[in-house]
Amino acid sequence: MSEQEIREGMLLAVWDEPPLDFDPDKLIKRVEQKKSRRRALVAVGVATAMIVVTSLALPGLLPRDEEKQLASEVQPTTSSPPTESVEKRAQRIGDKLTEKLAMRMTNFSELSASFRRGSYGYNPNSPITPPQRPYDPELSGFVHFSDQIGPTALRVILTKDRSVLDQACAGATLCRTVAQSDGSTVTEAQFMEGPELTRAVALRKFPSGYFAEIASFNYNPSTGQGLRQAAPVPVEVLTTLVTDPDVHWE
Repeated sequence: MSEQEIREGMLLAVWDEPPLDFDPDKLIKRVEQKKSRRRALVAVGVATAMIVVTSLALPGLLPRDEEKQLASEVQPTTSSPPTESVEKRAQRIGDKLTEKLAMRMTNFSELSASFRRGSYGYNPNSPITPPQRPYDPELSGFVHFSDQIGPTALRVILTKDRSVLDQACAGATLCRTVAQSDGSTVTEAQFMEGPELTRAVALRKFPSGYFAEIASFNYNPSTGQGLRQAAPVPVEVLTTLVTDPDVHWE
């Protein structure tokens, strides 16, 4: 095909007139709008890609100390309550028992309590504490008071040694065990010589295996003296003391 033929064919292809409503300004405006839309889409795509890359790279850019600080701020802090010492628990229990006994036995006076770690198989007024033996209770002591006869005391024992459960009713005239609503049990024992109550015991066993015992004798257990005709505190009052919700034994 010659050059002349090609030129004539091109002239024939564009020979027709454009449509009457053809507006070159609208055409140019439409092209500019498409270009603007294309640029906006490209900009959004680039911005999104930058956000993703930045979020992935940020943990690696932070210093290690700041990462630990952020982690510590996010994690909840849990701290265990301070452990109560045996001495403080003994003081707390003794003070509360003294208060409750004064409310139950209004004829008592000069009430006080003395507790220490281990057994009171020695002089309780001695400043020297002997070494604790394996079978000794965790805490033991006395709630001291005076009545119309003279000074005496209740003996208190706190232990995990279950042998106290076997000893509570050994030789007792009356003995019974009563279940409590909190899952613990209370063993009540009374020892009689004729019509007189020589000893009364209230022993509470907790679900944890812990024992709290309060006993009343016809003598002063803190000194081994002061023999009297009958024990000054009946078993019903001892049970009230050992089950009082304000006395936190454990």
